[in-house]
Amino acid sequence: MESKNRTMPLDAPFDLYIFDLDGTLVDSRFDLCDAVNHALARLGRPPIEVEQMPQLLGHGITRLLECVLDSEDAALVAEARRHFDQWYAHHYTDKTRPYDGVEEVLAHLAFAKKAVCSNKHHPFTVGIVRALGLEPHFDMVLGAQPERYPLKPAPDAIRLILDRLGVAPGRALIVGDSTHDIEAGKAAGVATCAVTYGYRPAEVLRAAGPDWMISDIRGLMRLPVPAEKG
Repeated sequence: MESKNRTMPLDAPFDLYIFDLDGTLVDSRFDLCDAVNHALARLGRPPIEVEQMPQLLGHGITRLLECVLDSEDAALVAEARRHFDQWYAHHYTDKTRPYDGVEEVLAHLAFAKKAVCSNKHHPFTVGIVRALGLEPHFDMVLGAQPERYPLKPAPDAIRLILDRLGVAPGRALIVGDSTHDIEAGKAAGVATCAVTYGYRPAEVLRAAGPDWMISDIRGLMRLPVPAEKG
């Protein structure tokens, strides 16, 4: 990503904001559901409803397909994944849109470095961020690359972002809608903020013990600085 010149406010709470993608920056349920149903149709299976998607998301597409197929048969899941990828590659922004307030918040945080850290396949992650016009806001966009590092809740991707952008863990915050985001952030030593407008119930997120919980992404513009993270 292109480097940016910034003027850091004296009271800037963090030097780096790391965002999950699905359920945090964008609502992607409908395109993901369409891609899953395309794969299921090619395999002669019945479709699922979009209301089922939130509980299936966050663990990567392969695990999602295992769940909807109710099978861990490697050949079957691989065939479903091939159909999914072929369709999704051409339709991932048909219905996917940023949540209200996302662009406002990203512009407000122009003084800080920002990154995307998603369990979605890396090319799809980059493609969605770019197609929705969000790419100029970010210094780094990182999707799933299991050949390089494990998915969240492992902290490896967050540590890679910290290292690449030259930010100490105590100066970074991860924002996400999943317990995986919170667990990965804690393991990496960064502050954590759960969003309750995404795909996980507030009580599930609260049990993960995030530093903050917000019901609107614009809440990031009002976060205090905890002494232990400041």
